[in-house]
Amino acid sequence: MKIKTKINDFTKKIGVKASIVVTLLSLILLISSLVGSEFDYEKLEVLCFFNIIIEFLFGVLVTFNALKNKEKYQHLIPFLFLNWFIGCFSTNVFINIFENLPIWVFVVTFLFCLSNFAIYSNFKHKYLNIALYFANGISYLLILYYAIYLIPFAPISCVGILALGLGFYGLVPMIVLIIHTVILIQNFIENRKNGFAFGIGIGIVCISFAIFTVELNRESQQISKNTVTNSFEKVNTDLPQYIIISQNLKPNFFNEILLKKDIVYIASDNFFQFRGFDSFGNNKQYNERKTHDPIINLAFLFTSRLDLSADDRINILKSNFNKRLETEEQLWDGKDLFTKNIKEDVRIYANDRLAYTEITMDIACAEKSWGDKEAIYSFQLPEGAVATSLSLWVNGIERKGVLTTKEKAKKAYNQIVGVEYRDPSLMQWREGNKVVVRVFPIRHDLPRTFKCGFTTPLKVENNTIKYISLDIKGPNTNGAKTISRIQMAGNQKFVTSKRFELEKGFYTNESTGLDAWEAELPITSKVFSTAFVWKNKAYKINEIQKQKIAFNPSEIILDLNSSWTTSEIKKIVNHSNSNYFVWNNNQKQVINSANYETVFTQFEELTYSLLPFYNLNKNSLVITKCGTISANFEELETSDYLKKLKANTHLKNIKVINISENLNPFWQTVKEQKMVSYLKIDLNNCLRLIEQNKFLEFKTLKNTINVEPANISIQETELDSKIQNNGSNHIYRMYAFGKVLQEQVTIQNESLKENQFVDLAKEANIVTPISSLIVLETDEDYKKNGIEKNVNTLGNASINNDGAVPEPHEWLLIIIGLTTVFFYYRKQKMLN
Repeated sequence: MKIKTKINDFTKKIGVKASIVVTLLSLILLISSLVGSEFDYEKLEVLCFFNIIIEFLFGVLVTFNALKNKEKYQHLIPFLFLNWFIGCFSTNVFINIFENLPIWVFVVTFLFCLSNFAIYSNFKHKYLNIALYFANGISYLLILYYAIYLIPFAPISCVGILALGLGFYGLVPMIVLIIHTVILIQNFIENRKNGFAFGIGIGIVCISFAIFTVELNRESQQISKNTVTNSFEKVNTDLPQYIIISQNLKPNFFNEILLKKDIVYIASDNFFQFRGFDSFGNNKQYNERKTHDPIINLAFLFTSRLDLSADDRINILKSNFNKRLETEEQLWDGKDLFTKNIKEDVRIYANDRLAYTEITMDIACAEKSWGDKEAIYSFQLPEGAVATSLSLWVNGIERKGVLTTKEKAKKAYNQIVGVEYRDPSLMQWREGNKVVVRVFPIRHDLPRTFKCGFTTPLKVENNTIKYISLDIKGPNTNGAKTISRIQMAGNQKFVTSKRFELEKGFYTNESTGLDAWEAELPITSKVFSTAFVWKNKAYKINEIQKQKIAFNPSEIILDLNSSWTTSEIKKIVNHSNSNYFVWNNNQKQVINSANYETVFTQFEELTYSLLPFYNLNKNSLVITKCGTISANFEELETSDYLKKLKANTHLKNIKVINISENLNPFWQTVKEQKMVSYLKIDLNNCLRLIEQNKFLEFKTLKNTINVEPANISIQETELDSKIQNNGSNHIYRMYAFGKVLQEQVTIQNESLKENQFVDLAKEANIVTPISSLIVLETDEDYKKNGIEKNVNTLGNASINNDGAVPEPHEWLLIIIGLTTVFFYYRKQKMLN
């Protein structure tokens, strides 16, 4: 009650109620303008201009009265400080000295201002006083940071006072710091307990900052250990230095901050040097909002510098932190976009052991957003899956994608987006079986809708087959209204990890955002009676043929990294009399029961390994256990390692056994490109194969591709009367995708690859390493860019049209039949 009484007494003092009204109004305008800054609402940012005028008038009036009669108006000084800082933040929206401050900075600043109300009004409470002085101590150092950071801007601030007093806000932190410090000293003389509480607040911040800086510096030194100049170890010169660092880097909070220095986080090397108004000044391609975090900025001053370029650090972020989407080339900004609606339509073909997933998305900009925006989405596809459709709505009409070479598609997209500023959408394949979709333009008054489809194999596990939802990243999907639907080609029963309800004959689920989910159903034997007919060829599903072959490896290499355990290594080296080796510092080294513990200590910190396959003997056996992190061929693109890997590996007949359930991006690409014979089994079965001098592999017959997750193969055969055209067209699409991946590796001539396999990709309408789907605004745009519309192909896949496609002679019969019906109907109408 005493506190409530004191508050009531305070509000009755002169000028308090008016100050509260002005402060609340200013806060509303500031918050609105900060939201505008976050989402590029140009008109909302203008609110800051009105805020500055209000703060200027309020500041002049209160300052004049306080100087005239200090005792009468001293209680308004906290309002003055608070509104000064509101003016500072408002000015910063226009003159961006502090680039995108994190939320905690605003919270701590207002904590400082609010605690001042008790300090300056001689408020007395046994416990609350201590808490308020403690809070003031915690926030005091932030004001000190502002003051020091703005010292180089002081001369310009003095001149800028003439312009609506804007320059004054550059001096506010120093003025507040001086006045506040004087008042604190006076208060501490009267009450030492308050000073003690204030000191504890400062002490806790200093200790926390010291711990943070020590950890950051320790991480920086750990990264630097792996640079060439800091090591006398034999270095693999085939690999870039940043890849070696990446291999030895375990992702954590601290090393991510270090890698983002000057890319995301502001780093001021000299606080007392004028830095200009564009303190960030880095144009490296990294699509993440730039941030000025005072704690991180200060910590950088006491942290040893990484000897890595921005490009190198971006490559490490891509591989170790899965930041590949953030590094996609972006022709236009897309930071203020969000995904409004998502429709996830899944049709499961149990008899074909595959599914077709159609994703429709509505993309929008926040109200009053300025300028054209470009949206980029990435879809991580499971092994064997392929993108089979793309549509973009143009002027309310769905325009379907046209398949062409990846070079033509990219050139056309860059021309129309970068020069003509009109409507395209592009779907591209990325290594690791990832697909990227781009949509342009998007504005507040021009939200966009696009649709894409993916054919995915169903994963066989024990006696069930499983559908796994796609992993999708893109403009904020957290608040999207999502509706998911499952359709079954047949009446198979299934169970799902999220709740689907039967409604109007369909199983649907409504949710918010994108949740990972699975559907599981019993395995069916009907799969082996399924086929799809296309152009006088039949594409028949068979059971995948596994066979044990005699294989006496010339050497057995243990591909060690931090994923292994000593017990696993011990079990291998003690199992037989075989000779085992590891590759360490670009040298082959024996590993056995006597030295395995010592040898493994050299690999315990290795996040992922990159074996020099080209240096292995022919007929080598590699036993690996991979995690989820690795570089991809994209990061290795310019290295000698990748050149040698592509040139020589597939000639060596190397067999690989992965004893892990994981498959990282590097191994996925090696497997997709058939550089090695790859097998995933557990450790016990691995040892059994070694003991028997055997290897388990999947038979690859001529004109056959294996879909390992679904435990099936798809074979191209001549059409005969016994074969029924009872399968979906997705069978052929999956066959074509596997064929392109299978054959493109063995053919080194790029033009020959294009001639042989682009036509195959066009027929099946699939996105591959050599083909992309593109949607252009008009038919004339396709002609201008030399892109021919696909004729006599499967075309874009559809959730509602997935059956057999008529052959050319069947089309003729259909046309004759329809014509006959038309003339018959017309004749009957005339007779009547």
